[in-house]
Amino acid sequence: MRRILLVVTSVVALSGLAACGGGGEAGGAGDGGGTSSTITMTDNEFVPSDPAIAAGEVELVNDGEAPHTFTVEGSDVDVEVEAGASSTTTIDLEPGTYTLFCRFHRSQGMEGTLTVEA
Repeated sequence: MRRILLVVTSVVALSGLAACGGGGEAGGAGDGGGTSSTITMTDNEFVPSDPAIAAGEVELVNDGEAPHTFTVEGSDVDVEVEAGASSTTTIDLEPGTYTLFCRFHRSQGMEGTLTVEA
């Protein structure tokens, strides 16, 4: 069984970083197709809403006005990102689909499906 490796580095986001997170630059993934290396958290949603990633490093950008978490159900992945900040995490999960949610805003619908590809 694989272990979950989690490395987190927080960086205060500058206006240029915020601009790169909101333009659909997440590998062109939109709401489902293609792998992403950047996942943006806004107020009560992930962009893309159902991200597909390759195992490895993923950038998490919080363009929202509140803190958010990148939490993967059934795993130890639980990264909190302050408003206006970004974080880089390394995901080492088995290929498959997982429920992704924000612990703070799940009841407001901040939930999606994370697909980890081989």
